[in-house]
Amino acid sequence: MKTLRLHLCPLADLGADGALDYELLDEHRAIVKRGQATLGDLPRLSRVELVVAAPDVLLIEAALPPLSGARLRAALPALAEPHILSEIESAFVVAARGPGPRATLAVLDRALFARALELLRRAKLEPASATPEQLTLPLESGRWCLRLGAAYSVLRMAALRGIACSPAAGSAPVEVQLALQQAGESQRPQAIVVDGDFPAREWTDALGLPVVAPESAAEVTPTGAEPVALELLQYELAPRLASWRAWRVPAAIAALLALTWLVGLNVDAWLMRREESALRAHMEATLRGAFPSTPVVLDPLQQMRRGVADLRAGAGASDPREFLPLATAVARALPTENDAVRAMEFRDQVLRVDFDPRALDAPKKRDLVIEQISAGGLTGRFSEATLTVRAKGDGP
Repeated sequence: MKTLRLHLCPLADLGADGALDYELLDEHRAIVKRGQATLGDLPRLSRVELVVAAPDVLLIEAALPPLSGARLRAALPALAEPHILSEIESAFVVAARGPGPRATLAVLDRALFARALELLRRAKLEPASATPEQLTLPLESGRWCLRLGAAYSVLRMAALRGIACSPAAGSAPVEVQLALQQAGESQRPQAIVVDGDFPAREWTDALGLPVVAPESAAEVTPTGAEPVALELLQYELAPRLASWRAWRVPAAIAALLALTWLVGLNVDAWLMRREESALRAHMEATLRGAFPSTPVVLDPLQQMRRGVADLRAGAGASDPREFLPLATAVARALPTENDAVRAMEFRDQVLRVDFDPRALDAPKKRDLVIEQISAGGLTGRFSEATLTVRAKGDGP
């Protein structure tokens, strides 16, 4: 995934019209392009990484209590309070555990940092990560790295240690001298690599250790970006899980599919109503063709059945769905088993006959009864000791 790495100016000076340095990183964090542009003219990539100016981030080494989650978050301001001059309520504090027993706290001005993030979001830039500028300098074993600048300088001393320094004015920044005095023997560097113009001999004599320039052009202008060593976007300022801009295309497709489904559903319902109307008209025409004297057609199927039943009654024939034809068919099928019947029930044109379980316990007897009932134009089915009889085509 390609990344836009944006170098912020001091947060108090950040504005929509100010030009900012940026870098385009490929999937392996190699720098493929460098440039400078305002927020509105920056390239739009799927991932945005911020580099917060060193003067805006104070890095403090501290021992974290054995807490986690919300409890650790609540304890961080108290750990950072002795090291800052401003009100602790205005500070935003995050932590990162290093390789050693101690951790590093990063302290920023909450209002200025939140304002910067909101300014970026208004410019349609959603930061996914942010790191202090001092931790983006190259890290070398046994060496400190100092980058000189016109407004301020930046010093990196370890993986999670770095400070902002005053701009170089001929002599070494006083912050570097203080850092060397406070560093123990195990933390004192063997040399300091300085990116910028400086008098090497004078600084070496003043600091008491070798102060050298970068050995190669790659150290002056790195071809790759350092990985994020300390994440500043935590807690309430963490990246949003979902951005509306990322869901606009899927939401539009989903809305289009839902609209298509609704249109298709209504078209299908209209076709079914049309088919129903045609079928009903055909049924009414068939009913009136068979019974021209029908005054009003309300239920063609039921009225046709009633008319056929009336014709059969007039001709002396009964409806096979009535009780007597069904009972007669059962009686004919059981000429030698009349005493086996315990009860009969007729409901909804279905005759149910309960037998003595011992009377028809043999499967052959049941199959014979079913065959004789089928020969009479009916359908029969056994369920344990109960026989269900109905006219063919009336049910399952």
